[in-house]
Amino acid sequence: MTCAIFAAKKLLRKELKDKLRKLTESDKANQSSIISRKVLGSEKYSSSSNICVYVSMSEEVCTHEIITNVFKTSKNLFVPYFNKEEMVMVKIRDLEDYNSLPVDTYGVRQPTDYTEREHAMNTCGLDLILCPGLGFTKEGLRIGRGKGYYDNYLTKYEARWGKQPHTIALAYSVQMLDQLPTTESDRVLDEVFSAL
Repeated sequence: MTCAIFAAKKLLRKELKDKLRKLTESDKANQSSIISRKVLGSEKYSSSSNICVYVSMSEEVCTHEIITNVFKTSKNLFVPYFNKEEMVMVKIRDLEDYNSLPVDTYGVRQPTDYTEREHAMNTCGLDLILCPGLGFTKEGLRIGRGKGYYDNYLTKYEARWGKQPHTIALAYSVQMLDQLPTTESDRVLDEVFSAL
């Protein structure tokens, strides 16, 4: 059974990556703007102080407008730092700090000095995490890239803090699915914001 689920996930990831590659830059920009306005207008965002926002790559919903607003509204920004073993959420001091993040060998902008930065897990915790992924259902099921970074982080966070932060996925319309294959280790997200 588990082998069949992993095979189904692998095939689905390929299909979703193909759909994302076909999106035009204009369509991505328009949908990202709609989704950003939904996030910034949400009660959960307004009431959150410590927010983790992924630094978007070209095929992901753009988070730049949200990140700019985090600083404009004096909230605390954390971004994911990941390596082969784990993912941690590290604090970004200001917009200049964010804009100076280097690009790593995977094409991801993330801090190289992550050991010297404040980690949300060990200090203040998080109120909200905005999550990327490849596919989502409106019920909050998510399929990522297959490394388990977000599922593992949320499991560790819940063990440390006794609850998980509110989670919102950001999704282009082509990423919204009626259903997707899952295993027991897959975490369900609280909300999914799309351009639909």
